[in-house]
Amino acid sequence: MQLRPVPRNIDRPNRTPEFVMTYLTVHFVVLFFTQKALIAIILGMLSVYLMYKVTLDKPEGLALRLIYRKIPLGKMRPSPAVCKRLEV
Repeated sequence: MQLRPVPRNIDRPNRTPEFVMTYLTVHFVVLFFTQKALIAIILGMLSVYLMYKVTLDKPEGLALRLIYRKIPLGKMRPSPAVCKRLEV
């Protein structure tokens, strides 16, 4: 009986959904405000690169934690900037 080998980066974080959401958000916001597709594409790629550099060697979901910390999401639950008890 032989065991199958385990992939080396099995615990590596998968940030593909975060990169896609970052690109699409920046791309469509810039496209909505400027109506220039080339600028929107370039800024979308730049935002993904910056997010990659910020979240390098960090756990998954760091971008969402940073957004949650800076932007209040409704009136029901205050952000950690206002209420330190709810900080993740």
